[in-house]
Amino acid sequence: MFPWGQSLFKKQMEGFTNGMNTKDIDQYVQQILSSTMGNSFPDFMKGNDFFKQAQQGNKTGPTTSMGSSSRMETHVFETLDECIIQVKIPDKSMLQSLRVYHTPHTCILEGYEGENEFREEISLPCSVKRKGTKAIYRSGVLEIKMPKYTNIPLSQVDVHDFD
Repeated sequence: MFPWGQSLFKKQMEGFTNGMNTKDIDQYVQQILSSTMGNSFPDFMKGNDFFKQAQQGNKTGPTTSMGSSSRMETHVFETLDECIIQVKIPDKSMLQSLRVYHTPHTCILEGYEGENEFREEISLPCSVKRKGTKAIYRSGVLEIKMPKYTNIPLSQVDVHDFD
């Protein structure tokens, strides 16, 4: 066995990485991936929702209207006992047609802006209770507070030994 900190390839590895900066390493990895995966891998990434969300992160930028193709500016966070969603709605007249629904893991906003119908689904970071949700519109922001559901049922699973 080799002593700790010693390796046969230590000198070669130090010489290999000394001349590279992070841009060179990134370019080298991209070149290797594109040559091994072929042209189908980038097309797969472009059409897949998972990779689109990974590129965008959880960022939702401000929008001028809430049409079906645009996303509302939302901020979702949780406290110890609530899940809170803040939605920027600059035009107070939109509240007349706005409907708010929620499941234990999703909040759904539906309504009309002029003649255009919109629907926005917002994923929640935790499970929420069925009742007790409150929505308040103040200063151009709709704030939806949902109490957390903390009583998660515990189920015992029987293990069978077939030996």
